[in-house]
Amino acid sequence: MSATRLHEIVMPDLEGAEEITVGAWSKKKGDHVEAGETLMEALTDKVNAEIPSPVGGVVEELLLDEGDPVKPGQPIAMVNPD
Repeated sequence: MSATRLHEIVMPDLEGAEEITVGAWSKKKGDHVEAGETLMEALTDKVNAEIPSPVGGVVEELLLDEGDPVKPGQPIAMVNPD
């Protein structure tokens, strides 16, 4: 049996926003997420954006807490793909 390979979800670039804050998480550890389903809300000085998961699977780890600052390209969560 092969080792489980977790997929690292990273914060996308939000229209050049430099200061991004983690808003509410839509999923918690152990939840199943579908590809394209909202994983979290990101807050910037210009927009509030829903961040979708690029893969479907089980959320293994949320790497940030609500209110934490986050930069584009920074890992935000780990998902165990289906």
